Amino acid sequence: MIKVEKVNKYFNKGKSNQIHVINNTSMRLPEKGIVCLLGPSGCGKTTLLNTIGGLDKVNSGKIFVDGERITRRSANKIDTIRNAKIGYVFQNFNLLDDKTVFENVAIALRMVGIKDRSIIEKRVNYCLEKVGIYQYRKKNANALSGGQRQRVAIARAIVKNPRIIIADEPTGNLDSGNTIEVMNIIKAISKERLVILVTHERQIAEFYSDYVAEMKDGKIVSAYSNDSSKYLDFQLDNKIYLKDMPVKKSFREDDVSVDVYSDEERQADIKLVVRGGNLYVDTSGKFNVVDETSNIEMIDDHYTAMDESIFTESDFEYDKHLPEGFKAKYTSIYKLSNLIMNGWKTVTEFKKLRKFMLIGFVFAAMFALLAVSNVLGIYDVQPKDYLTTNANYLKVDNPDKNDKLMKKVEKLDGVSYVIPGDTKCSVAFPMDDYLQTSYASANLNVSIALSTVLSEEQIVYGKMPEGRKEVVIDKLIIDRFIKQKKGEMIGIVSPEQFIGRKIKVSNLHDFVIVGISDLQSPTMFIDKSQTMYILTNAREASEEEMQPTVVMGYGYMEDMENIDDSDLVRSGKIQDRKIAKNKIKIKKGSEPKEPYDVIVSNMHEYEYKIGKTIPVKMAGKKLKVVGFYTSDLSGEDTMYVTAETIKRDYIKKQKNFSVYAPDVKQVRALLKSEGISSSVYSSHDKDAYIKQMGGKLRSSLIVAIIILFISLIEMFLMLRSSFLSRIKEVGTLRAIGLKKRDIYRMFAGEILVITFITAIPGIALMYYFLFNIIKITDYLAGLYMVTPLVALITFGIVLVFNMIVGLIPVFTVMRKTPAAILARTDI
Repeated sequence: MIKVEKVNKYFNKGKSNQIHVINNTSMRLPEKGIVCLLGPSGCGKTTLLNTIGGLDKVNSGKIFVDGERITRRSANKIDTIRNAKIGYVFQNFNLLDDKTVFENVAIALRMVGIKDRSIIEKRVNYCLEKVGIYQYRKKNANALSGGQRQRVAIARAIVKNPRIIIADEPTGNLDSGNTIEVMNIIKAISKERLVILVTHERQIAEFYSDYVAEMKDGKIVSAYSNDSSKYLDFQLDNKIYLKDMPVKKSFREDDVSVDVYSDEERQADIKLVVRGGNLYVDTSGKFNVVDETSNIEMIDDHYTAMDESIFTESDFEYDKHLPEGFKAKYTSIYKLSNLIMNGWKTVTEFKKLRKFMLIGFVFAAMFALLAVSNVLGIYDVQPKDYLTTNANYLKVDNPDKNDKLMKKVEKLDGVSYVIPGDTKCSVAFPMDDYLQTSYASANLNVSIALSTVLSEEQIVYGKMPEGRKEVVIDKLIIDRFIKQKKGEMIGIVSPEQFIGRKIKVSNLHDFVIVGISDLQSPTMFIDKSQTMYILTNAREASEEEMQPTVVMGYGYMEDMENIDDSDLVRSGKIQDRKIAKNKIKIKKGSEPKEPYDVIVSNMHEYEYKIGKTIPVKMAGKKLKVVGFYTSDLSGEDTMYVTAETIKRDYIKKQKNFSVYAPDVKQVRALLKSEGISSSVYSSHDKDAYIKQMGGKLRSSLIVAIIILFISLIEMFLMLRSSFLSRIKEVGTLRAIGLKKRDIYRMFAGEILVITFITAIPGIALMYYFLFNIIKITDYLAGLYMVTPLVALITFGIVLVFNMIVGLIPVFTVMRKTPAAILARTDI
């Protein structure tokens, strides 16, 4: 049944206070009967018993239980063996005090796989009857006396019908009466089961044991079979033998008879009153009443030593009410439903301070959602979030400003056209519908493209552009404008309201919006003839505006004030002669016809001479005066040149050019084969957007991490406090065979409830807040992703972190053996 081979165990091994608590011990135990480990306190009895029962580890040696080795094996495997084969009775009872007697016993059945309620009820009640505690089955364990609690512990040990019972000083905390009764129960069990008993009471050992092993200093110094057919001279405190009392007095008068017994002569003033069938006693002091509920028994006889007859009449049916062919197999006692119920009960019993601390978890969940939605919002990048350039444009580097390279690329297959420089610019959208908004306008960041690449099917409102003054803008630009609610002041709230409205570019005639496309591209489609005019006169979109926005201004002409004077075209100092807004007339000389020809105001007639150059340069060359003009605008001092001059000047300033390709990948591969380096504007936009958002992400994450860290510390301290307050319960459950994973589940249920009641409200509050905030602008919508999935992911993250941190105290203690946990309650 049990075999111990050369077992050694040390306390504080390798230290100055090392104790060799089990010293090279070997023994083989029988299949049944009571084996008693006898010896003085501190000799190693309990430690040896714990190692045999799988409650403690050994340093060396082997222990076999029913043929299976329990040393040098995983805790999980040891728990499986001992749960199925061993029952435990402890000196300190180790009951679950807040559970009923019935539940304390039933838990052992559930742990070995019995789930049928009727079987559990019948088997538990039978065992409670056999140990004489059935009438208390509905009471909580903490309401019982010591003897009653030990009987419950015995019932718990035998209910699953184990092959072995481990009993560590089962009578150590009992009075003499309960000692005999408990030992009688144990003796009855030992008829067909092995009971390993630890005691230091030699009388008890010699009377009840079938085999005795005496220990001293960690060694078995004597082992022998014991004849239990002896007498036990053990005076019971709860039995009073009247004939052995030295003082006896009798009083009789009429029909009243009173017998008084005493262990010595003493004065007594007693009044007895019988009225209405009731007896009233006045002793002028303390007294005990002996009735059917009392544990005291008066015997009208002399004391005699007990013999084996006191336990031979006891019987116990080991498998009564158990399923036929039942074989114990470990089964978890915790399911999700009772985990949550138990966790909820624990949380509701928190004191006020702990409940107040739960508010911290709510804020942690809020900031967790903020961080998660921020991270996913930034990294879940959609084209509408970052595009500032039409996605069909490729960027080709042209550091030498080689016009021939542009012409070469434009002739390649798959290339629609090329545009020098960048296609991004800012145009004005007047909002002068009312007197109050006479000077109001909005700057729209657009990427220009030729209307030749636009098809009628791509128009969702309006029509295709037909003249040089007509343009089509994409719905993405309008959506950004509307989302910022800048048009509400004049009632613009829908895309179709843009049809027929003007677009203004400095120095140029007004353009009219005749159509709206839906390509999810920040594009304004224009007539080819207007390309250079718009590029050279429209305000450049600044690098700070990589994320397109709508900027409010009062008067689109005020943008001119911010233009560098060196930009002669945008500043209006030099203009194309063909688009002169004022009526001018050549007074002397001729119109500009060739590149770098210029006509100037007749105010400079005495300063400049026809045919001579002036200090003003375009494309690196000085302009040559070919004529003087007069204007209907008094004091006009604009210089007029040819369109070719302006184009050459613009090209000279650009280090790259843009290539429009319906199939970007194909054209890029073709350019590569030609040895021409290129990149995709949309990729550049995406990288710039992520870089821009990265800084904001870091600050958001830092705040969220700090808040989450504080909440995790709270969770750790709260669960540690809860765990330590229940360390006795944990030790008891581990000792009777509950596996570590079920202990983790028990506290995981508490964490789950805490997370549910704090994270869900916190996430819901922040979700509502963010959901409404991101409606304001595309910028915020790009920063945060607010969807049910994000909320679910956040809850999962919070739950995982709470679980890990909350279970740290449990992990720490679960590394200890059941015996070590039971030995300390202040871990």
